[in-house]
Amino acid sequence: MQASAAGKTLPLANYSITAKNGKTYTGVLVGGNPFAHNPHPVTLQAVLIPLVVQIVGKRNGFFDPTAPDPCDGGISAVIRFIASPVVNPSELTFNGVDVGYYQYVDGFMRAEFWNEITQFHGGAGYSNPIQWTYFPEFVLPVFVDPATARVNGSGCAQYGLVSKPLLDQNIRNIAIPLLQAAGVIAPNQLAMFLLRNVASKNPPLGGSGCCTKGYHSAVGNPPQTYAVVDFNTSTNTVFGAVHDITTSVHELAEWMNDPLLSNTTPPWGGTGQVSGCNTGLEVGDPLTGTVLNFPGYGSTYHPQEIAFFSWFFNARHTPSLGAGGVFSSNGTFNGPAKKCPPGGSY
Repeated sequence: MQASAAGKTLPLANYSITAKNGKTYTGVLVGGNPFAHNPHPVTLQAVLIPLVVQIVGKRNGFFDPTAPDPCDGGISAVIRFIASPVVNPSELTFNGVDVGYYQYVDGFMRAEFWNEITQFHGGAGYSNPIQWTYFPEFVLPVFVDPATARVNGSGCAQYGLVSKPLLDQNIRNIAIPLLQAAGVIAPNQLAMFLLRNVASKNPPLGGSGCCTKGYHSAVGNPPQTYAVVDFNTSTNTVFGAVHDITTSVHELAEWMNDPLLSNTTPPWGGTGQVSGCNTGLEVGDPLTGTVLNFPGYGSTYHPQEIAFFSWFFNARHTPSLGAGGVFSSNGTFNGPAKKCPPGGSY
């Protein structure tokens, strides 16, 4: 928090909440404080960095987010991302509540705390717009098929699968230090690494089960936060409904709510991508795979539905802070998380 106040890392806000189990949980959110009287808008900084992934070996693959995508009308993933509601403000409605004209994740954050922020001046003060800048591309070291990567599918169903530990090692030990040294990124900015049709998995890469489409983390002191997200245009059915900005919305919302991966909650699970029990404030994970349609900007985008803050902490009959009085951004969760085990939602 001292580094944040000095501008050396992200703008952060403290919170403290007594949860349904009687315990007090403290943490930090990115941006302004929705629990403060008359909160003011806080502008955040992010850098979009396209990651070029080359796979050589048994099968070769070249996955470049900056290249025209023949499977997406000849438009690159970078252009689609820049034209998306992640970057461009839109008139947003969550659970029947018009939260205003905002970028998608900024609007989600307003919806997440709507019944708290509207106690003061109609909620106009709480906003966390992201000011984006763009780096041309970063080419990662080559991945080898089948030792550290695989090329699966063909044509418009093709995608790359790489070792997640190696991918993250390359980002933390090569990409981030080089980009910081060049003045491209700094700890007071989010580094958003954009992949195209590339997922990651802990070895071994063969066998059943799929993969990770994105994640967020932090490294260094003061911490450099970063996110790795795939812009998916592959028609391979292994990804289900996950498409274009699904993963970006998931990871940005989680970064806003838990930037340092240190915010804890009462145990929850048995939903989304979490089969066991978890204690992290990871707002995307409980609804992984629940995808919405968002028309506009020359394409229909597919943001993920996200769980609200209240879902993690509230007792069954405690009112939600979220828009519409429910517990997720499109009303899938009508009640808070059940105790885990067994988990699930009311």
